[in-house]
Amino acid sequence: MVTISSAYLNRALGLVFFLLWGWNSYAQEATLEVQLKDLYKGEALAGVRLTIHETEQSSFSDSSGFIRMSLLPGHYHLHFEKEGYLAEERDLHFPEEKSLILAMIPSRIELDELLIEDGMLNQSRKKYSQEMLILHPKEEEQASQIDLASILERMPGINALNTGQGISKPVIRGFMGNRVAVIDQGIKQEGQQWGLDHGLEIDPFQVQGMELIKGPAALQYGSDALAGALRLLAEDLPERTWSGGLQSVYHSNNQAWGNSVHAAYRKDKFSTSLRLSRKRYSDFRVPAESFTYNGYILPITDHTLKNTAGEQQSAQWNINWNSNQYRARYSFSVYDQKQGMYPGATGIPRAFDVGNIGETRNIDLPRQEIQHYKAYTLQNIKIQDHWLEIEAGYQFNDRAEKSLPHAHGFAELDSNDYLALGLKLHSLQANARYRFHWLEQDFVAGIAQQYQRNHQSGFEFLIPEYGAYQSGLYVLSKGKFQSNLFWDGGLRWEYRQHQSPQGITRWWNNIDSLVLRSPAIDRQFSNLAAAFGLSYILRESWQLKLHLARSFRAPNIAELSSNGVHHGTFRHEVGDAQLNPEIAWQVDGLVEYQNEEWLIRLSPYFYYFENMLFLRPTARFSNLPEAGQVYEYQQAPALQGGAELYWDWHPWKQLHWSNASELLVNRNLNTQLPLPFSPPWSNLSTLKWEANSWYLSADWRYTFAQNRTDRNEKASPAYHLFGLQAAYKLKWADQQLQVHIAVHNLFDTFYLRHLSRYRILNLPEQGRNIVAGISYSF
Repeated sequence: MVTISSAYLNRALGLVFFLLWGWNSYAQEATLEVQLKDLYKGEALAGVRLTIHETEQSSFSDSSGFIRMSLLPGHYHLHFEKEGYLAEERDLHFPEEKSLILAMIPSRIELDELLIEDGMLNQSRKKYSQEMLILHPKEEEQASQIDLASILERMPGINALNTGQGISKPVIRGFMGNRVAVIDQGIKQEGQQWGLDHGLEIDPFQVQGMELIKGPAALQYGSDALAGALRLLAEDLPERTWSGGLQSVYHSNNQAWGNSVHAAYRKDKFSTSLRLSRKRYSDFRVPAESFTYNGYILPITDHTLKNTAGEQQSAQWNINWNSNQYRARYSFSVYDQKQGMYPGATGIPRAFDVGNIGETRNIDLPRQEIQHYKAYTLQNIKIQDHWLEIEAGYQFNDRAEKSLPHAHGFAELDSNDYLALGLKLHSLQANARYRFHWLEQDFVAGIAQQYQRNHQSGFEFLIPEYGAYQSGLYVLSKGKFQSNLFWDGGLRWEYRQHQSPQGITRWWNNIDSLVLRSPAIDRQFSNLAAAFGLSYILRESWQLKLHLARSFRAPNIAELSSNGVHHGTFRHEVGDAQLNPEIAWQVDGLVEYQNEEWLIRLSPYFYYFENMLFLRPTARFSNLPEAGQVYEYQQAPALQGGAELYWDWHPWKQLHWSNASELLVNRNLNTQLPLPFSPPWSNLSTLKWEANSWYLSADWRYTFAQNRTDRNEKASPAYHLFGLQAAYKLKWADQQLQVHIAVHNLFDTFYLRHLSRYRILNLPEQGRNIVAGISYSF
């Protein structure tokens, strides 16, 4: 047995401490002075907020337009923001640069649209070669949706794949699941995202900001971000000793009540915050009295979809320590959801089952029960002039899909045994990256590690138990060829391993039989991802971007091993253990024009997949009881392309008209047919009048018919949706009160969402919904 003396251990720990902090102990603080003024008038600007990216320290300019801050020598990235002006950013080599003079450009375009920066390279939107969007959800937007992904749908190229209410996940340019990574403050959300009926286990109230990369982000966040990434931003540090607030909301359609309370405390370098949230909602109502499934006309009693009620509750606790050479964040959260599923989810819907509504707030069988626990830490350490960032986290996702065993042909089971499918996923993640400046360029070198273990239980089989390991090494860099031509790029090597035993179950109606549902798997995958892009700023108003990428993604456990009824998606899914990783060649572009009144953005893209993985409907029906159609995971070369057009026009300061259009086309090159589950073309137009303390807006969405479908996939008709929103805000001292009201689906329109899991049953979406809420903050 190897022993280590205490003296040796003390010397080793002392050396580590010296390496991390000792270099900084000899550095002397100096004062940075920044002068802010209006570009056109030359007047001093008071109230400009300066934030140091590396330390999250912030300060505001005084009445003379000056900011003075004490900093240690090093390389910093600075943010400047003020209402009514374009956001600015600067790289600072301190103390070589002790003073800055910055002239800010007036703009009527909203501040939220412009405060955009890549989270890895600290590259501003203008200089970064990919399209990045940011959303700081207003309180009324958080309150108007039951789930997080639905908040994003107002952005062009973004959709939500939903199962009724309460369950949805983001779709970026037609891609979802394991092609779109959701990054919660540096840690990738892991909650069985391979399932199309599995939502995001994140409380919408806790999200203060979201950064969205449309297009390949595998270089930064791994192969699960092949099509894009959604990064949830950390909440701002409290500016006062005590702060907090309360939000409350009501939805008329499903009698939903939601409440969220938060409190924060700060003293010097230490701060902490706590948020508690709860939502409860009844079965939702639709503008229909019946629906047709497999030629049968079935009732929708009282316009209500039976057993679609649910509840959510969550808690999050954050602890922060911020200094000019060390920043740490510790976060602990729990999310609990219970969601009813329409009875047709576990078999063919029948009139006697779906027609009797009962108590609309009951969450009966079938249902989903999900608990998600997460603990993680972020560490930012200054080493001489550079920064070391470390992220580590643990997540436990406990998912239970419950239903009556008799509905599945298991008549001999205990009738009180409701667990059809239990999935318990343990995930460990650790990331480290080092930021440094060399040869006039900025670099990020990093490593990412993840280990997962999933346990399976229940009287049904969908996927086997499995273990998975992932490792990635990457180098990113940015620079400029000239003052208005910027570049960024990098390389990433990634390794993945999947291991799972044979999946053996008895045949559903034969107690003594054993059937092989999935073979034993031990597969290893490795490959390279690479990207390079340019951003060219022609003048102050015009900008061009081009981004080229090669991405790869290893097949997930469902694609390799599934073989069973997936009731949340109303089908029997079959994987293939011989599937290979998909390779994608991706081209993204951007043309943008912007002045004080106009913002116009065109974003074309084109992707070629050498061997795309996808779930395809077949012409076969499952031989399992009431399992419906068989869907198979297949692989084929494919093309996908499209574009988004967005404009925002401010003819006056108070009035603006925005429009977001998106179109997407794709093709399976083997069958020459479209790929399944593709979002239809759509257009969203919004007219908004905004005064100092209130606003009123109206929007109209037209979604085109989706007739570009795969063989055996249903087409969906076109539809119009209209909505209204209004809010009033009252401020006094450090307090604020806001009331808001919105009407969704104003004319109670019957429509079928092509990306809804209920579309397979021909069930319409939610009817008219009046949302009212109030929020108070101090």
